[in-house]
Amino acid sequence: MIEWQQLGGHFGAICPTQTDVMAIPAEEVKQALASHQLLVFPGQRLSTDDFERFAAGLGEPAEYPYAAPLAGSRYLVPIIKEAADQHNFGGAWHTDTSYLEHPPAVTLLLAREVPASGGDTLFADMYQAFERLSPGLRHCLSQLDGINTSALVHAAVGDYASVAGDAGAAGAATQATARHPAVRRHPVTGRAALYVSLVHTERFSGMTRAESLPLLNYLQAQATRADNCVRVHWAPGTLAIWDNRCLQHLPLNDYPGQRREMHRIILAGEKPLGSRPS
Repeated sequence: MIEWQQLGGHFGAICPTQTDVMAIPAEEVKQALASHQLLVFPGQRLSTDDFERFAAGLGEPAEYPYAAPLAGSRYLVPIIKEAADQHNFGGAWHTDTSYLEHPPAVTLLLAREVPASGGDTLFADMYQAFERLSPGLRHCLSQLDGINTSALVHAAVGDYASVAGDAGAAGAATQATARHPAVRRHPVTGRAALYVSLVHTERFSGMTRAESLPLLNYLQAQATRADNCVRVHWAPGTLAIWDNRCLQHLPLNDYPGQRREMHRIILAGEKPLGSRPS
């Protein structure tokens, strides 16, 4: 059994020794992920086939609709910022693809090439983001659904189109929209987590965007307070695994003129269930 070390703060854990993830039982990884929400494994030497095989042991890999997979692969998507690029992919606080009817449960991200400095990723705990709100606001949010859309990022005129990165700046031909509870109940832990974000949630059900934005801005600011976040520093071979159902993340764009290449696989998830009081 791995003796995990805390990343800092109250969530996230790092494997303290350079352990080959291929030798770790999948159930041990799943249990640790349920406990810690975010796992980091330094120094992995995984081929593309190894990475895909390891991911498949944790769940069902899923296709990502807004980026092409690596040649010869169906599920592994390269996330690349070239040295000349101005914007990085995913460069705002979000949980992955919440605009799908069945958003991914888990993301695996493997560093292949990293800048000499910068390029870290921040993570925010959406369990605690919800628990810290006042009882009245928690009750209110538990009655609401969020209308999530890919168009805010992946349409050429989207409010957050730069979050698609320079390679995705032209905009996608088709967009996805899904209605999900603003507060979702985690299917494994049973805990309630805030499940809205500025870049994917267009509005709340029964409300206009203008009415929704002040609350969305407030919730985003509260969720991403410094004392609710941890930071992952990347090196070539670092592998991070996180639970999209209870975390948001932000890849920092603080390495101008340098290249960064990551390989990502997402695992299929369930349709989010609400947390309405009985």
